[in-house]
Amino acid sequence: MSRRVLISVLVAVLVLAGAGGAALYLLRGSDQSGAQTTAATAFARAWTGGNLATLAFAPSETKDPAGAVQKITAGLTSEKTDKPAEVTAGEPTESESGETASVPLKVSWPLTGDQQWQYDTTLTLVKQDDAWLPEYSPALVHPQLTGALATATLEASTLTGRRGQIIGAGEKVLVEDREVVMVGLQKSRADNLEQTVNQVAGIVDVDGAALLKRAKAAGDDVFVEVITLRRAAYDKVKDQLQPIPGTVFQTKNLSLPPTSDFARPLFGTVGTATADIVKESGGRVQAGDETGLSGLQRTYDEQLSGTPGVAVTAAVPDQKETEPTELYRADPTDGENLEVTIDQEVQNAADKALGSAKKLAGLVAIDTATGNILAVANGGPNGNSYNRALLGQYPPGSTFKVASTFGLLEFGGMTANKTVACPATLAVGGKTFKNAEDEVLGRVKFADDFAHSCNTAFVGSARLISQDELAEAARSLGYGQPNATGVTAYLGQVPTEGDAVEHAASMIGQSKVLASPLTVASASAAVAEGTWHAPRLVLNGRPSSTGEEPTSEDEGGQASAEPTASAETSAEVEPVKLDAAAAKTLRSLMRGVVTNGTATALKGVPGGPVSGKTGTAEYGSDVPPRTHAWFTGFQGDIAFAVVVEDGGFGAETAVPLVKKFLADLAS
Repeated sequence: MSRRVLISVLVAVLVLAGAGGAALYLLRGSDQSGAQTTAATAFARAWTGGNLATLAFAPSETKDPAGAVQKITAGLTSEKTDKPAEVTAGEPTESESGETASVPLKVSWPLTGDQQWQYDTTLTLVKQDDAWLPEYSPALVHPQLTGALATATLEASTLTGRRGQIIGAGEKVLVEDREVVMVGLQKSRADNLEQTVNQVAGIVDVDGAALLKRAKAAGDDVFVEVITLRRAAYDKVKDQLQPIPGTVFQTKNLSLPPTSDFARPLFGTVGTATADIVKESGGRVQAGDETGLSGLQRTYDEQLSGTPGVAVTAAVPDQKETEPTELYRADPTDGENLEVTIDQEVQNAADKALGSAKKLAGLVAIDTATGNILAVANGGPNGNSYNRALLGQYPPGSTFKVASTFGLLEFGGMTANKTVACPATLAVGGKTFKNAEDEVLGRVKFADDFAHSCNTAFVGSARLISQDELAEAARSLGYGQPNATGVTAYLGQVPTEGDAVEHAASMIGQSKVLASPLTVASASAAVAEGTWHAPRLVLNGRPSSTGEEPTSEDEGGQASAEPTASAETSAEVEPVKLDAAAAKTLRSLMRGVVTNGTATALKGVPGGPVSGKTGTAEYGSDVPPRTHAWFTGFQGDIAFAVVVEDGGFGAETAVPLVKKFLADLAS
């Protein structure tokens, strides 16, 4: 081996030796960095999984680091264990001493309204023997939790914008924010709790026993809500309430119509979200949020409430007088107005009329030229608990003679002057049909049969048209048409088939024929206009995905619990042009009901001539059967229908309500 080669080999050995030493050092460094990364990743996974308690932390004064983290973040979400949606660990940086390492973390929390709160913080790792353990400090949760905020807890609060208004006909604001006063009790301020409860319950008419039970169960300084009153209602009783020891008061704004009874089942209410609403909202509504509870307010809550915002604050628990420090804020957006067809004057008249009803009743008024629904009213004892005006499914009784007459005129060759017998009874297929109060008209003009609502005349005329033709005529007047109102509503049904008995009963609105006041009013509107227009109520609505209000049977058990059509706003239902001659004759026949028939009580009503049809509809299995009372008709460009549950004869109970409605409307 030459000297040059020997020198080269020695140099190479030295270089390799040096390189080997460096490689060993780098390997050791790589081992440490890998262990730090593994520890940081384990921490990130445990935090997002809600499993911090499974980790070993570096020794510190805090004996339960996982519990300390949970205490700080308990106000961020509604979950039992608060945990970030995502925690991402960056590259570790080892200290000069080699005893600690800093790892940058990117943290993301899920907040209300699909908001994501993202921020950076730092995880400190401490070397313990051959392991790297996370070190707890409040700044680990958020970097601003140091110094005066080291003992602070985080709180996420929902921010709400202005709730959208409900705008009616003529751009009149029907529902907007109005001031209310929440009357409450605070046990620590009451000298004698039972005496306070009795006094308050006597003034605002609430269940004293239930209130006392709630008050006793509450904490000494808890606000126990008694009742929420509109400002005007509160002002009438405040001088009685305020001196009572233990009474406390809070004011706020709620989205309300002009009066407490104004189309109440239709518009619904706004209040604190129920557990069911929170669950059904898919995270959009949180516990404690103000939200639509029923009616339009619930169906269109997402549109009306807008997009919620959120604020995250850090507050020191024992320093309530110190303003919390805001760490994050996403401002809300205001809700969008909802446009409806309700006319305030017409609705007021309808509400006032049904406010005098002694039995459960529903009324709908419609603009004949457009199909726009002008009023939806419900009345009677606890009448506002159910929207029977739109949802009720009743046999329409003799008001259906408007539809069967239209069928007879169009398909059966009937005329107003044709002689049609009206005996006291008439048997069909073994069933005997009779007239109200055993009335007998004999052989008279069909116009007289219609004016006096002779059942046997219509039963005897059933042979002139088929059941399918009857159903077709009824559909031309709106029965069974698609729902385009924008709310849950029932548009009626008329079977297309049936035996002779069923067909005869269908002619007088019995058997399987069903309708709501909306259906019956829509039919009268079609006759008045000569064209049926689909009833409309909501003009610009976008129903919430889970916002539709569940429907239920009313207390009297008269209305079906399952409406056949749900809220639709995009449905385009074509108008139906009626046979002009048949519609003209039918208008004349309906006018005769008022001039010389069963509704002469409406002869002198102000506002112009009234045309209409009374109805008495049998239901149930009682003998004799119980009956609902009806009246439907039109005056000028307003058509209407009213039903009174278990009301007997239409002329006796329904007509007086219509008379009051029209008189109030004209005043």
